[in-house]
Amino acid sequence: MVERMTLLRVLAFLVVLGVSTSAVADEKKKRDEISQADGEKLLAFFSKFVDAIVQNKENCGKMAAAVNGVVDTNADAVKLANEAKASGKLLPKALEEKMMARVKELMPAMQKCGSDKDVKAAVSRLEKKGDKAAEK
Repeated sequence: MVERMTLLRVLAFLVVLGVSTSAVADEKKKRDEISQADGEKLLAFFSKFVDAIVQNKENCGKMAAAVNGVVDTNADAVKLANEAKASGKLLPKALEEKMMARVKELMPAMQKCGSDKDVKAAVSRLEKKGDKAAEK
């Protein structure tokens, strides 16, 4: 169950990046997409994220450290992804398809470490947190 929730968190990250879960509905209405340049930034970030997981699939500690490193060095992309999600914007279709191809690598690589507390904490950093001022 815990491992399944971690995989769901990774899939939630894809939603943060604007991957559509209803392609049929998107084809029927005009897609509100981020710019091609922003989409390419997000795809590059996501590729680094996937690489960090795939390259460390046998060592959960290294995976967590690698994911944290990717998030730390790409804070602007994480912010951009969260802004796109908040505004309901999607990736351009061609970039969305490239990202989904990378998901096929990501999911099996998460099998061993998906329930590791440090990996879960690293992945959770992708999700937008509430505004600190609003929380006070």
